[in-house]
Amino acid sequence: MRKKILQSAILVLAMAFMVGCSSDDSSSNGGGDNGSGNNGGGNNGGGDNGGGDNGGGDTAVYQYVQKILVEDITSASCVWCPLATFATEEIAKSELGDKIISVAAHDDFNPNLVRDPFVLPGIRDLVRAVKLTGYPFVAWNRNTTIKGTAFQSFIPERRIDGKPQYVFDASLFATFHSKNNLFQDSSPIGIKIESDLTNTNGSVKVSLKFGADLNQDLKYVVYIIEDGLKFQQANVSTLYGNDTGEGRWEMDFIHNQVVRATNNFLGEAIAAGESVTTNEFKTTSNLSYTVANLDNVSVVVAILDKNGNVLNAQKAKANTTQDYQIVE
Repeated sequence: MRKKILQSAILVLAMAFMVGCSSDDSSSNGGGDNGSGNNGGGNNGGGDNGGGDNGGGDTAVYQYVQKILVEDITSASCVWCPLATFATEEIAKSELGDKIISVAAHDDFNPNLVRDPFVLPGIRDLVRAVKLTGYPFVAWNRNTTIKGTAFQSFIPERRIDGKPQYVFDASLFATFHSKNNLFQDSSPIGIKIESDLTNTNGSVKVSLKFGADLNQDLKYVVYIIEDGLKFQQANVSTLYGNDTGEGRWEMDFIHNQVVRATNNFLGEAIAAGESVTTNEFKTTSNLSYTVANLDNVSVVVAILDKNGNVLNAQKAKANTTQDYQIVE
């Protein structure tokens, strides 16, 4: 994958890219730990107050519905990033869509061309954790053995009515997720989400139950995500109506699942002694951010193992309660 620099506001886009926009994690041209633009979010906003709770309640041991976390690390100035957007949109509509939780974590691929308004402080921590090598990059449960460009295997470009067009191939997706053993019959970790959110701040209550004595240090990540955000997007693909045969700006591009705030991209600690069947772990994350429309906001919680891999994830609309999902 060749390194390419976008050069001017008239968008002389690189048609020779074969995989995606390239990036070097050691470069300062990756966004940095700033929160420029209109995001207003962050990875603190009050901190987390947590602790175990093993003082009664339901003592039965269950297994829980497993869901995977898909993190699209994207940028408004990345000409091939619409490919990953398309891929995450399509898998959400697939027969496994209810087991997939996708988020879009924005970085600045080329802030000299356009500064992405959705970049959060700490994004470079995530970039390093998933070992990003270029844009677009899609992380699957933060499993670093899966290449960030592997999603392209199930959205081949084919000729339809004489024109090249990207399509979602369900059989190729099945091959992809089977090869990488993404979906399990259940998870030993149950996640309950409650939230009290406004347009500028709020709290998320996270409760966990365990179907096995894990006895290992875990971490939990809380994301506030928002759909329906309009901002320009560089696009050299044939997607989203671009039949010009060249790169262009999609000026009214709709960005969905945008991470607007997080407690910590790398997660906050859960002590090993908490992850046992006799315990219900409870904690609260207080977050500050700015969202455009609270009706388009959701909360995502992911639980990481000691190596940073996602063990389970859950999602809930803002100001609703998502209870534990038990495998019947």
